[in-house]
Amino acid sequence: MDLSKFKAPFLPKDRVQTEADDFRSRYWPEGSLPVEIHEILEFDLDMEIRTVASLREAEDVDALLLGDLRTIVVDRNMFLDDRYLNRMRYSLAHEVGHRILHPDLYSKIAHASVADWIAAFQSIPDDQYSWVEQHAYEFAGRLLVPPDALQREFGRQAKIANEHGFRGWDESGESALEYVAHAISVTSPFGVSEQVISRRLRIEGIWQS
Repeated sequence: MDLSKFKAPFLPKDRVQTEADDFRSRYWPEGSLPVEIHEILEFDLDMEIRTVASLREAEDVDALLLGDLRTIVVDRNMFLDDRYLNRMRYSLAHEVGHRILHPDLYSKIAHASVADWIAAFQSIPDDQYSWVEQHAYEFAGRLLVPPDALQREFGRQAKIANEHGFRGWDESGESALEYVAHAISVTSPFGVSEQVISRRLRIEGIWQS
């Protein structure tokens, strides 16, 4: 497959969101948070999480879906370090997004090593690769941060902020968004970073200033 001529599939945002919602409903029907994606991988999808030493240092990636669509390679140190728990949860969800949204692309790439695999992807035109990555980012964010739950958490944190004198949301701009996104990330059960919460607030239309 000549990846230098690769064209990303056209996947509207609502299509990606529907895929993520359907995946969550099917594999995490209890609806509890956080969505424990590693349990879904192991027990429902029969996928392997394979740890590799220094993957982040050597290849500048946290996780990588291989062409068998059943193996996700992850950085060993990050996987075993609880400080990276939220980041690894998001990275795994991101790779699952590729499995769901881009199986044809991934399954057609022959690879002998992780380095060869990464080199193959680096041959994809930047604009096309960016689209593929945006699909997976949207899938992961929507999967791990259900919009109804995010709306509830936003309302709760906004009320607390207002009670402490943090008013005038529209006028406060980015500082207010950072404030509430941080509060949600450290007190809510989503298990994702402040940056992910901030993006989801905007994408879901909850934050409109």
